[in-house]
Amino acid sequence: MRNLSMLTPIVFIVCIFFLLYQITLVASSTPPRDVPDDAITLDCDNANADKSKDMYGRDWTGDFQSKFFPKEENNLKSYTSKAPLERMVTRAPYSTARISYSQFTYVFPVTVGPKFVRLHFNSVIYPGFEGSEAFFTVIAGSFTLLRYFTAFVHDDFSQEKTFFKEFCINVGKDKKLNLTFIPYSTTFHAFINGIEIVSMPADLYYKPERKTDEGIPNLSGNPFYINNDMALEMVYRLNVGGYFIGQTDDTGLFREWSTDDNYFKGASLMRQKPSLILDYAKIPNFSAPDEDDVYRYARTMGSNRTKNRLSNLTWGLPVDMGFYYLVRLHFCEIDPNMNLVGQRRFIIYIDYLFAEMDADDYWTDKIGRPVYKDYVVMIQKKGVEDNSHILLIDLHPRTDSHYEDAILNCLEVFKLSNTDGNFTLI
Repeated sequence: MRNLSMLTPIVFIVCIFFLLYQITLVASSTPPRDVPDDAITLDCDNANADKSKDMYGRDWTGDFQSKFFPKEENNLKSYTSKAPLERMVTRAPYSTARISYSQFTYVFPVTVGPKFVRLHFNSVIYPGFEGSEAFFTVIAGSFTLLRYFTAFVHDDFSQEKTFFKEFCINVGKDKKLNLTFIPYSTTFHAFINGIEIVSMPADLYYKPERKTDEGIPNLSGNPFYINNDMALEMVYRLNVGGYFIGQTDDTGLFREWSTDDNYFKGASLMRQKPSLILDYAKIPNFSAPDEDDVYRYARTMGSNRTKNRLSNLTWGLPVDMGFYYLVRLHFCEIDPNMNLVGQRRFIIYIDYLFAEMDADDYWTDKIGRPVYKDYVVMIQKKGVEDNSHILLIDLHPRTDSHYEDAILNCLEVFKLSNTDGNFTLI
């Protein structure tokens, strides 16, 4: 009995140390959130002295009588309007709008470096204004973000009344970020519901030319560099085989990750490994959210080798023609049976071009270690009437692979500004 009583405290201490180790292990597996230097959320034309909250609980500051109050051209006055009651959106920033028949500019003093710029719109007909007369251009420094834009065309295509357009813009030293809204003419008006500006890590999407950098593989020519004098427009950010991820569940950068259901073509198996502990040894831990399992979910082809040889994992993404696009594919092996190089080898095609002849999801030499691969492709404009194009991303298994299968966890697509700093061809 005496020996047993002496062992009891030792067992207790061992158990405590074991629990502390497990807690530390779990905490270390969750990447720290990025804390941006600039995080501005502006609720346009909200005169409320109190901050308003959006659907995620984030605070939005009204621009009325604030340091961000817009500058009007020729001292003309912009109008303010609330969304119609029958379609009222009570959450910021979509319940109010700043509307003007003349040019107006928001000036944001921000830190040096790349920023997310998100322009929020609620495409309803505001009292006293005709929806067909909302036709305008948005300029940020030397970039034309939106040209001859109408939110109601977007509404016709997507059926979403509230939406945002996201851009990446680099701000130089001793510079301010100016956003100018320009109506097409004096009979048309411009409007904006909310503006969001968030700093991002310098190397998240920008890949400037360096002597030690080989550049991004360009499927249309020489290696490509995304320098600081370029802007990007986010076109797609898809959590493949997973769920929608809201802004507050991102890595501190407030990105949204949509499902791929509307773009995936054909059949696949949905894979998930919720308990997988991730190892961010190959990519920055802010690359994609961990908490909502971007890298723990995936689409694969399954185990039917004969069927897999005759099919692909395919995504069809509508894009504009005449621009370069950055395509980022995220991979993370989640199958415990895939523990050797060469077990799951496949070919990657982007817009019918070879991107990788010998892709291997075990690039990282470890299960649960995420990696992403970047590619740039030019979508050529083929004729005067051609404006849209379906960008196809195909993954096809190699016949010399142990498992004739392919896998993808997540994908992002960005349109790159042209040499004139535009995102439209007019």
